[in-house]
Amino acid sequence: AGGAGKTPGWLLGPQGEGPVMRMLGGLGANIRDGLRTLTGLALLTLPFTGLWLGAWWAGWENSFNKGYEQAVIGPAVWLGATIPAILILSHMPFALAHAARAGRLGAFAEWRVIRRMRAAAGWRAVWLALISVVLALPLLAAQALPVLIEEFMPGFAAMPAADQQAVGGLIALSTALYSFASLYTLRHMAARIAIRPQPANLWLSPLWLILSCIVWFGLVAQIVVAQFMNYDPLKWLNHPFYLLPWAG
Repeated sequence: AGGAGKTPGWLLGPQGEGPVMRMLGGLGANIRDGLRTLTGLALLTLPFTGLWLGAWWAGWENSFNKGYEQAVIGPAVWLGATIPAILILSHMPFALAHAARAGRLGAFAEWRVIRRMRAAAGWRAVWLALISVVLALPLLAAQALPVLIEEFMPGFAAMPAADQQAVGGLIALSTALYSFASLYTLRHMAARIAIRPQPANLWLSPLWLILSCIVWFGLVAQIVVAQFMNYDPLKWLNHPFYLLPWAG
């Protein structure tokens, strides 16, 4: 967000600017970059996550109304959305890194550049996908915890409402802190991988892409399992790692 070699901090702007820009320039730059990234994520992910939401709704309504002749529609729409989803997820870390470096919203659509970055990453793209899926497991547990809380805290349902809210607030805060720390780690990993030079063995790129897609399906599976455990329609659309962000 710095431009011209000047990198602002979390709050402070680059040195040499006026007092207002020095005090708040970093915050403004980070907000601007965050909004640009949010818009890019929405453009890339809402098409397939919206279809996921629609497929779930259609399947649930169809099952409730005993529309057996149309039972295939929900799963077919979900599968049709999942195929592009895992392809987009395999490119997403590199799209984010490229957009951050370019500082332009249009960089999210520069697929040739992003594809070359992913190809240059090689097996590291698969490793990044695996780490992302593993780090997402506690978020799956956090979504399922309200349903299973009596298993871990017997008598929770009989607790005073204020105590229940305190426990819920602690869970939300812990989830937010974990999401921030894990996302920060993944972004740094992706940035280091994305700047690697082009390797000589690009003929292996299709293999790494296939393996990456297989691993990324693990994140899709986690989202589905979490929805079965504790349904929230908005969580078809968002995830703190590579879909629209959320915390709590």
